[in-house]
Amino acid sequence: MSTTNENGLLYTGWTKPRNSGLFGLTWGTTIVCFVLVIAVMVAMLAGGFKVGLTVLAVSVVVAAPLVWGRDGRSGYEMTVLRMQWLRTRRRRENIYRGGLFSEMPGGKALLPGVVADTKLYEGEDAAGYRFGMIHMPKLDLYTVVLKAWPQGDEAVDQSMINEWVGEWGVVLASMGQTSDVVSVVPVIDCVPETGNRLLAEVIRQTEPDAPQLAQDSNYEAAELFATEQAQLLPRLAVTFRATTDARKKDPSEQAVEIGRRLPGLCAAMRSAGVGVRPMAASDVISFVRRSTDPASQEDIERADATVEGHGLDWSDAGPISHEERFDQYIHDGARSVTWEMEMAPTGAVDEGVLRRILAPNPDIPRKRVAIVYRPHTAADAVKIVDNDYKNALIAEQGGKGIGSVTATLKVEATARAREEQARGHGLVRFGILITITEPLDGDIPAIDAIIKDLSVQARLKVRRAFRYQAAGFYGSLGIGVILPEHASMPSAMAG
Repeated sequence: MSTTNENGLLYTGWTKPRNSGLFGLTWGTTIVCFVLVIAVMVAMLAGGFKVGLTVLAVSVVVAAPLVWGRDGRSGYEMTVLRMQWLRTRRRRENIYRGGLFSEMPGGKALLPGVVADTKLYEGEDAAGYRFGMIHMPKLDLYTVVLKAWPQGDEAVDQSMINEWVGEWGVVLASMGQTSDVVSVVPVIDCVPETGNRLLAEVIRQTEPDAPQLAQDSNYEAAELFATEQAQLLPRLAVTFRATTDARKKDPSEQAVEIGRRLPGLCAAMRSAGVGVRPMAASDVISFVRRSTDPASQEDIERADATVEGHGLDWSDAGPISHEERFDQYIHDGARSVTWEMEMAPTGAVDEGVLRRILAPNPDIPRKRVAIVYRPHTAADAVKIVDNDYKNALIAEQGGKGIGSVTATLKVEATARAREEQARGHGLVRFGILITITEPLDGDIPAIDAIIKDLSVQARLKVRRAFRYQAAGFYGSLGIGVILPEHASMPSAMAG
């Protein structure tokens, strides 16, 4: 939702989905504690003081991990995550070796982990563009990636910026009108500028019989410009869920449906100030391989400039080796660290709140920021805003002091959300993933400090994705990895 100030619109009112119970606990935790209190009372009445004391001790042990938590996770969640990580390390499942001298079939460099079973197909949309389609059979998900050219806000009137933001909200709301759009993930990928792309474009546009001085001037200007710039490579991934048996079993059926809808989707994006075009399968392979093996960037760019192309297959897009550690992801001579958004801005912000964290930074030449939008359907949105409002009321009635003031503000926010949803606005869950890739000898503590500083400027609270760095890395790539879809934690253990 938005409010108006003298410089434009301010945006606020985000709420974290949570079934609130008494005393700031979740509703499930409140029920468990209530049942345990009754059990203690029954034990004391029926078995005496010693039996009641024993049941009380057991109840405290059971309830404490639900009541106590850290970083938004209950004690049970942290314990299960730690046990899963220890089991993964004991089985050495956090280590992967591919390539010609590995045991992988055909000596390929397959993608590991959550993307191990993915396949890449190519189709053609109604406008005649070829598009790559990533299929995740386990979840019946299909992802298409669009190359993007954001308009930017330089020398643009505030009224036009407000209109673009409003149109983007309309685009996300329209995604919720269909039941098969799982996520929309804009990715801002920042990589070092090698100069190969610009040099290839100069070669293509320079006439062979042009004066030598003119040719030399073009090449020198291209080299000078390229060495002083970083590449910003925006893209947008849209993930669909197959809704019929035919589309689940036959990717070509889903490709027909996606190809029919892509031109309309691209037109809607352009109305929000973002020009997009489907990426062919070879282009998808290029950015995935460049991300898993940063040293291959120059070779891929040079190959892409030729008629033959890079000649890589989806089975060549993964790393030759990787090792997932507790706090980082080692892959092909580089290390990546991923942070996730823990909390959205608590106050009102303008449309440029993420500008600093998205912009190129000389201290972190390889940076990737993914904003994950998961639109709700219209039917689900009604239930969610009503439940949020009820939970906010319960939290307000059960809180005291500062907690009560916070709960009152949440009641007002959820009430406005109900009103706006009734007027036709959409409801979207969102999160942010930030991935930094550095050489093996990179200064990770310094990078961590930079990211925390940038997140503070963006009014975000972020935390490192401990124990699932590999999943976070591929989640921020924009290839259809939606982390909540892969969660193995029972919701009953959530704090």
